[in-house]
Amino acid sequence: MKTRLILLLQFLMLFAHAQVKISGVVLSESGSPIAGVNIFIQGTYDGTTTDSLGVFTFKTDASGEQTLIASCVGFETYGKALNLTEDVSGLKIVLIEEISELDEVIINAGTFEASDKKKSVVLKPLDVTLTAGANGDIFGAFGKLPGSLTVGEEGRLFVRGGESYETKTFMDGMLVNTPYYSKMPDLPTRGRFSPILFNGSVFSTGGYSAEYGQALSSIVALNTVALEPETKSSISVLSVGLQGSHAKRWKNTSLSISGEYLNTTLSNKLFKQNVEWLQEPAIVGSTMLFRHKTSETGMLKSFATFNYDTSSLLYDNFEQAAFQEVSLGNKNLYSNTTYNEMLNEGWMIQTGVAFNIDQENMDIDSDEIATSRNSSQFKLTLSNYSIKDVTTTFGAEALIYKYDQDIEMDGNFKLSFNNNLFAGFAESEWKVTKKLALKAGVRTEYNSLINELNAVPRFSGAVKTGKSSQLSAAYGKFFQNPGDDYLKFTDELAPETSTHSILTWQYKKDSRTLRIEAYNKNYTNLVKFDEEFSAEPGNYNNSGSGYSRGIDVFWRDQKQFGKADYWISYSWIDSKRNYRDYPIKVTPHYVSKHNLSVVYKQYFTKINSFISGSYTFASGRPYDNPNTPEFMVRKTKTYNDVSFGFTHLFYLFNTQTVAHVIVNNVLGFNNVFGYNYAQTPDNNGVYQSQAIVPGQKRLIVFLLSFQL
Repeated sequence: MKTRLILLLQFLMLFAHAQVKISGVVLSESGSPIAGVNIFIQGTYDGTTTDSLGVFTFKTDASGEQTLIASCVGFETYGKALNLTEDVSGLKIVLIEEISELDEVIINAGTFEASDKKKSVVLKPLDVTLTAGANGDIFGAFGKLPGSLTVGEEGRLFVRGGESYETKTFMDGMLVNTPYYSKMPDLPTRGRFSPILFNGSVFSTGGYSAEYGQALSSIVALNTVALEPETKSSISVLSVGLQGSHAKRWKNTSLSISGEYLNTTLSNKLFKQNVEWLQEPAIVGSTMLFRHKTSETGMLKSFATFNYDTSSLLYDNFEQAAFQEVSLGNKNLYSNTTYNEMLNEGWMIQTGVAFNIDQENMDIDSDEIATSRNSSQFKLTLSNYSIKDVTTTFGAEALIYKYDQDIEMDGNFKLSFNNNLFAGFAESEWKVTKKLALKAGVRTEYNSLINELNAVPRFSGAVKTGKSSQLSAAYGKFFQNPGDDYLKFTDELAPETSTHSILTWQYKKDSRTLRIEAYNKNYTNLVKFDEEFSAEPGNYNNSGSGYSRGIDVFWRDQKQFGKADYWISYSWIDSKRNYRDYPIKVTPHYVSKHNLSVVYKQYFTKINSFISGSYTFASGRPYDNPNTPEFMVRKTKTYNDVSFGFTHLFYLFNTQTVAHVIVNNVLGFNNVFGYNYAQTPDNNGVYQSQAIVPGQKRLIVFLLSFQL
């Protein structure tokens, strides 16, 4: 018996010894981590994929002399000989970008992509995650790209003269009706989703595909990750809360669950606030991702997230000459399920269903406002590739939307409406030659509330102008229903419309990208009213109009300064509109004529860390001073922000650990977003004003993440 036990122990020791652990990080030539790299032992099935920080770890039964392979689209395949007699840690793999010009023309007018697998890549997911000043927010990172306007008191995307509601967000092709957290007066919000959930994203500043609708200005299309590379867990400790996640990987299936609790109490105590909080903002949230590979070409994805946020503050309502206690609570549930499959050699099917339930309660002193927004979406898309160099896509979708609002304010008021939207779309892209591509499409929509059927065209094309350059153009017409704040009072409004014309020239060679884009956008049927929040349907009409035109410039260089990576984006815009209660056509309050962003990152191999920094500038924004006879002629002072980020990758007690710190407005600029004015003049006949300023001058966040 003793002999058998010894033999069993020896066998177990041999088995344990056979499991060798390999870990390291994958970097680009500029020193930036690369996500999504396939890492494996040649001739075996043992391997993994790098995470968002380029880090990898896996175990293998292989032993002795072996070859480790690292491969990723857009980079040369890497091979390294290893002697697997013991664990191998601290590997640093540098991938060399494939030398390739624009071999084939790519239609990209109005579009920025952030993906690891697109040849027309401009930004990668890691850029979104670690851009200084973006605070890990997808929309904050896209705000550093040309076309975006700096509107610091909002936190939402304002694109090319359009309001924030003119930009819609889609996840795996399905609409996300409420992508942002709830918002307090004069304070910014942020997106609900973590960047690490996505392996690619598209930020279209105009001229987007016929597949998407109900967005006058822009779309953000997010693509969730496929199968998790391995089973793993992580815990993150932040200065504003806790986060944790666990992912389980089977052969063709993966399931990941994460949760978070965020509370700004500690941060608000440490750093001076310009807000008198009665209850600091707190968020409880959870996310689930299920993935199942149904076949070699099929994938079933299911995503669900729930979050509940609360806050309360004492708001200085300068217009009403009173301090008001404002409390906000929001519950939000979003889920979608999509299925993609190649039916045969020439056909692909994509189906999806999505649900969004949003319940918001806002109390202003003794007044109570409860708002519910519920939506359901069903979508089917078919793509055909059977004709050489021609891709045809067509589909249909239904969006069921219900809005309810209960107001207790000098009585009880109930406002509600149902609006069902049915749409069909068709689009075909033809690569005439390697140097010329054309795309044409059409989208039709029917709104049950407005009882109107519309059809709009979309056109785009591209032609190579040189070995490393191309010229793209896009034209399209876009419809969007009036906002809920109007439709709850009247169903007599028509959809608002915009027409986009875009011309783009792009040069890309040797890790450098230069992109120059000119655009013109005309608005018609914008909603106007005589009195805001009036319950009289006749108060609202579609007589508003406007325009936006400008030039966007983007330059990125990942080669000039060795391991450094930087980009510069600049936007010039001329935008005016006569809408809402404007008496004349003027530049709206959220538009700054000049916007500049400079983003810099550098990886330091010796200390396994990288530093990022950003500078943001925006010229003054117009505001209306009732003490002057002219309307919207005054301007705020310029906006400036210098932000800093530091990330260090290391092992703590044999555990992969990431330390991260971000500091916004390092130099402490006193930015002003606008002014609130009293509704009545003082004894001297002057309307007193109060500046709208950030909730805090400087934001500092610490994070320590452990991969278990």
